[in-house]
Amino acid sequence: MSIFLSVQHTYSGVEIALFDKLHLQAVISDDKKRASKTFIALIHELLADQRLRLHNVTFCAVNQGPGPFTTLRVVIASMNGLNFATKIPLIGIDGLDALMQEHASPETPTIALLNAFTNDVYYAIQDTASNAYRKGYQNITTLLLELHALYPSQQLYFIGNGSLLHEALIKKVLGERAIFAQPLPEHCSINRIGLMGYHYWQNHMNISQQLSPLYLKTQELGKTIPQEQNRKL
Repeated sequence: MSIFLSVQHTYSGVEIALFDKLHLQAVISDDKKRASKTFIALIHELLADQRLRLHNVTFCAVNQGPGPFTTLRVVIASMNGLNFATKIPLIGIDGLDALMQEHASPETPTIALLNAFTNDVYYAIQDTASNAYRKGYQNITTLLLELHALYPSQQLYFIGNGSLLHEALIKKVLGERAIFAQPLPEHCSINRIGLMGYHYWQNHMNISQQLSPLYLKTQELGKTIPQEQNRKL
């Protein structure tokens, strides 16, 4: 067996899943307002329901962000504390990469947007023609004008909760060229976090004893990443 935990934060709550290799066994969740108090208790409850204990856990795959600051900070701090106490390895997963891997269109340039608040968005752009992959954060209006200039005649496929939040503005700037996934995924699934975590574990990648949140706002805008690093699993 290869028992591990997958940890996901969303804009409304926290989810923790138990995996055996690629098989999701059980999920437990709580509202983000209670997460700081209940996080470790949720893990113990999840394991106890499956007649397991922490020493049975091989590693933990954790969504490192980007995302809402407080919830993300609670998750990362809790997982770092768990590692300090148990030495269970941690594997950080980029939530934008996970969203793209799970829901990007294979034929149309895909724009993943997550709400960064104050009219900013965390974004990832996957261009099927040039095989480029770029991500960062930007004011939503500025980003849409850049997309309008970069893709003057192409359709663009939108996913993520930022796409839902700014749907009216996206349609105003891009018109009929903007296509919205139906149903529109607001974030990656906890299952995708687990699958990526297991892939990294098997390939000895991204294994750490301490994680840092991926805020993106402290990083260079528009960083270009080779497409092969974001291939579907």
